[in-house]
Amino acid sequence: MRYRLLLSYRGNAYYGWQRQPSGPTVQGAVEGALADLLGEPVTVHGASRTDTGVHARGQAAHLDLPAPFPRRGMVHGTNRRLPPDIRVLAADRMRPDFHALRSAGGKEYVYRLWRHPVIPPLEAPFMVPVHEAIDRRALQRAAAALVGRHDFTAFALAGGSHRHPSRHIRSAEWEEDGREIRFRVRGDGFLRGMVRSLVGTMIDIGLRRRTTADFRRLLTGRPRGEAGPTAPARGLCLERVLYPPEWGPVNRGEERGDVVV
Repeated sequence: MRYRLLLSYRGNAYYGWQRQPSGPTVQGAVEGALADLLGEPVTVHGASRTDTGVHARGQAAHLDLPAPFPRRGMVHGTNRRLPPDIRVLAADRMRPDFHALRSAGGKEYVYRLWRHPVIPPLEAPFMVPVHEAIDRRALQRAAAALVGRHDFTAFALAGGSHRHPSRHIRSAEWEEDGREIRFRVRGDGFLRGMVRSLVGTMIDIGLRRRTTADFRRLLTGRPRGEAGPTAPARGLCLERVLYPPEWGPVNRGEERGDVVV
């Protein structure tokens, strides 16, 4: 039986999603909690390998079990065994050919900036300060240039799989809410570190260190060293993974496995 999990986590204390020997990871914590709940080892396949320190509001993952398991029990039983900065929000039974990564049609990320050197303490773990004089119109012009298919080699961090660096961006915009400005981007896929590198370069544009024309040139496969710095991980959040309608759950009237958040 294949199940899809919807997960949310604060990434500050983790070396990203993917299990690794160098430190604690979200995948490792979730697999450990599920193994304790189910009484046997389990492998969880994530839709996005979020980097060290990156958060998620809507990470998706799947796992296989030899027999049906109550979805509500999977949600609450796993959460009782997880640290408080990771939560399973929902569990759904899926078709056996569903795959959290390969079935996804895209992802949406949000990066948060605060236009003041002092960030409210309740927001500080999730925001990055930026100079108040940053030009939001310049940021918006740069974001508009992202829509479409481009070669994002200039915005890819080392260590990822970049043999095919072209990605299609469906939408990209900067939102304003008082002193907070948010970069929201939706695309078919993203290279390792791509969103953070884009944000770091757009900050340069907003502070008039670069031009929008410079930015457009970077979207033609220029070397990474020509783009701006990589923005800090704590400002980035995976908002949701997008799936085509055919990948809906097949719960068929079973008890609800989701929780209200």
